[in-house]
Amino acid sequence: MRSVYSLILSLIFCLSTATAQTLEAPARVEAGGSFEVTVSGALPGNTVVSIVKKSHKPGRGPLYAYFHKPPTTKLRAPDEPDEDYELRLLENHRTLLATRPIAVDGVSATLDAPDTVGAGSAVAVSWTGPNNRGDTIRLAEVGAAPTKHLARTYPGNANPVKLVAPDKPGEYEIRYITGQASTILVARRISVGGTSASVEPPAEVEAGALLEIAWEGPNNPGDVINVVPVGGSKRQAWGYPGNGNPATMTAPLKAGQYEARYQTGQSRAVLARAPLKVVPAQQSPGRLAVTSAAKGGLAGAAVEIILDASGSMLQRMGAERRIEVAKRTLSELTADVIPGGAPFALRVFGKEVGSCQTDLEIALSPLNASAVAAKIGAIEAKNNAKTPIADSLANVASDLRGVKGERVVILITDGEETCDGNPAKAVAALRAGGADVRVNIVGFAIDDQALAETFADWADLGGGTYFSANDAAALRAALTGALERPFEIVDSAGRIVARGVAGDDPVTLPPGAYTVKSGGASRKVQVEAGKTATAAF
Repeated sequence: MRSVYSLILSLIFCLSTATAQTLEAPARVEAGGSFEVTVSGALPGNTVVSIVKKSHKPGRGPLYAYFHKPPTTKLRAPDEPDEDYELRLLENHRTLLATRPIAVDGVSATLDAPDTVGAGSAVAVSWTGPNNRGDTIRLAEVGAAPTKHLARTYPGNANPVKLVAPDKPGEYEIRYITGQASTILVARRISVGGTSASVEPPAEVEAGALLEIAWEGPNNPGDVINVVPVGGSKRQAWGYPGNGNPATMTAPLKAGQYEARYQTGQSRAVLARAPLKVVPAQQSPGRLAVTSAAKGGLAGAAVEIILDASGSMLQRMGAERRIEVAKRTLSELTADVIPGGAPFALRVFGKEVGSCQTDLEIALSPLNASAVAAKIGAIEAKNNAKTPIADSLANVASDLRGVKGERVVILITDGEETCDGNPAKAVAALRAGGADVRVNIVGFAIDDQALAETFADWADLGGGTYFSANDAAALRAALTGALERPFEIVDSAGRIVARGVAGDDPVTLPPGAYTVKSGGASRKVQVEAGKTATAAF
């Protein structure tokens, strides 16, 4: 009897020994870095390995990995260095199978940048550091929490990286921040100095005539010269320093007292202003309508939709929430307007609470309307999610990499940038990349005139159009319009005096000779006082 009992015990011991697991991993790893863990012995289902302090409660910690391809997986180390960590092999996240001690070594970083820069200017920052996933280099106010910033970029993007300085003079910090715990590895002070500007419009100009305004100023991305009625706030004409000096635009159509303003691209701070008198025109203006027999602007183009799914999209618009109206309209657009098989991509931001995450939901591929509708239908807006417009636009170049022809981008949003990015800079960089791209912006339920003007500026910089939509019908019309043939109107001196898309309302212009350019074709048109001319493509 005893011999049988001994045999059973021996068998149990042999079986337990045969199935025991052991962990193999480096004895030391760098904070925030990834490393390999290998397990020997059979693995039961739902097995994870986690790295925790030895004093951590039983079970796994927040850093863990599954063995998708046994016997090896990759695990990420904590940002906090310590000698007293351990690896835990766990079944069902709690049952302990094996442990192994491991130490986490600290990491360091350096930053090198100018001591003083101009407000709103680009700042080159050289760096050294771990360059782990999620690490960022940020510009923030002195004393601000690590998660707060005015501009940010990722060390993996380049060395040096570039940040845009605030347009408010003062003392700031550039910081290297870890991706997990938002630990500041190094910070250095930087002074942002003031900038000056001037504008020199003519003493007076006829209503509707070509208006030239000479300027001096920083000419940062998004800077704009606006013409505003004295005592008013809504601009009546505008141009961009980046398009040349003098800035050209069409004078307001209503006679009166105005002022020209040089305003910054970030905060719209007024750096300079000068009076301008608009006198009645000697001749009545004419109008120019541009039409197209087909959606020529879309032919052969790749289309990327960027959809705002942040918390503000949960606000109601009648019986529905904004996000539901947008999703339904987008599904109709991809089914009825964009041709099947056209190169298509979908990017969405606002899916994570408190996050500036932006996700490529549909990578560039031939449009499959039913598959797109299913993906759009699954999108859920989240309260307290943020609005990373700049980061989303900055990803367009990689999203549409490989496209040979035109790239049409349509951003749909109901709010301003809330991740401290610089959308004007992102748009300018996208256009400067050499690709044939136009950025259209659809402002959905925007009742802030200043914000609408900012969106219009970004669209102008992107060679596209700003559309305002306050209901479902207007949203569909805006999205359809964004896919129409774009055009620009050039006067007899070769200056661009207007841009738009075919089918827009006619453009009001002083009488004279013009050339309308669109898609490589051009039409010469004579605009007469009080009449509407047409350029058909």
